[in-house]
Amino acid sequence: MDLLYRIAPAADVELAEAQGWFESADLAAEGFIHCSFLHQVMGVSRRHYGGQQGLVLFCIDPTAVDCEIRVENTSGGTELYPHIYGRVPWTAVKQVYRDTYGATGVFELPLGLRSQ
Repeated sequence: MDLLYRIAPAADVELAEAQGWFESADLAAEGFIHCSFLHQVMGVSRRHYGGQQGLVLFCIDPTAVDCEIRVENTSGGTELYPHIYGRVPWTAVKQVYRDTYGATGVFELPLGLRSQ
């Protein structure tokens, strides 16, 4: 499975770095953490995070996650997204991208990810 990506507020990422795992409001509310594959990140950012500031992007190695990961669609559409059914150990996070805003203040993929 490819790397998984998650957009999150910087404060949530700082907390995860300090405590050693990432969990989110969607895990508490829905039982899983919403993630995306690289080609889905920009669509997710527009649909769910439009206009928000202070967001970072991080990538997760699914082989380092010790809970179930399902690739599914839970909202009735046809596109499949990865969902992590538990906390993500911070050791599974391979990169945190803090520079995710362009000159116009809109979320964008970090330079290193644009050509992948």
